[in-house]
Amino acid sequence: MLFKNIFLSTILILIVCMAIWANVVNDKRDVIVYEDLNYLTLNYIDLDSLKINLVENKFIIDSLFNQEFSFTKLEKHLENIDYFNNSNVYRTVDSKINLQINEKDAVMFLEYQNTYVDSEGKMIPLSKIYSPETVYFVGQIDSVNLINALEVSSKIKSDDFLNGHIDYIFLDSIHMNLKPVNENFLINFGNFNRISSKLKKYKIFYAAKNKSDLFSTVKNINLSFKNQVVIEKLKQ
Repeated sequence: MLFKNIFLSTILILIVCMAIWANVVNDKRDVIVYEDLNYLTLNYIDLDSLKINLVENKFIIDSLFNQEFSFTKLEKHLENIDYFNNSNVYRTVDSKINLQINEKDAVMFLEYQNTYVDSEGKMIPLSKIYSPETVYFVGQIDSVNLINALEVSSKIKSDDFLNGHIDYIFLDSIHMNLKPVNENFLINFGNFNRISSKLKKYKIFYAAKNKSDLFSTVKNINLSFKNQVVIEKLKQ
């Protein structure tokens, strides 16, 4: 009788232990469950490419997030992907792992390097699925002038009129020139002082004169001089 009681007690303990173990496993699965990342909205790469990347780097194993990965390590890995600016990995209120990814914002396209550049001067490779709207830069440019050109490009991109009006920009010696769409003249921007003031000055001048025949006779519009716009006409 004593042996029978010990046997039944042992079986009961095993059943309880198995139940506890199953709950622990299910709890862990709830924590690391992989939701296909379908909540993410990305421009430069598709979700399948990101999933393959995370699988190849062992952040996802057998359709689940790897139990051994660290949030910091995953964030650093995501930020090393050329299209991404920064990321945040966290647990949701229901203990699921979630990714928040901020992509780089392309401001300018460098023709000679065939690459985009963001406002901080970081390069962004071409994407097979996305072509961001940017300011086109023709010719080569050094790192010093690149930052200045990006500031000009950022202001052009953020302005509805200028974004549709400027075709491309380029450097002539040390000065920047802007080429308007469907116009034969160039805008000589001069140095990089008073950028906002120069662009505003040009917009006011163009709005006042675009209905006249003036621009058909203009070769260059110089914005270098303070409080005035100087034009150079075509030789007759």
